[in-house]
Amino acid sequence: MATSLSPATRRIVGLMLIVAGGLLVAAQILRFGVSAAEWQQGGWDAVQTTYLVLSVLMLSIGVLIIRYGWRMRQDGRISDEPGGGRVS
Repeated sequence: MATSLSPATRRIVGLMLIVAGGLLVAAQILRFGVSAAEWQQGGWDAVQTTYLVLSVLMLSIGVLIIRYGWRMRQDGRISDEPGGGRVS
């Protein structure tokens, strides 16, 4: 049986998600820097397409994790739909 989290616990979990998403976004920005350096040295032949696609995917996932944590800290909802999608 699922129990709802207390407001203090939701704020802590939300903060942890924001920090985790922020670290993921920072790591992906660093990966973009590596890709840019590779591109300057060898052109498009030196840049791996899979590497870039995964970087963009992980960057968007990091932003979604930050958004999820922000919503959890605000009101415990993860969905923008009225009345639905409550965490608790």
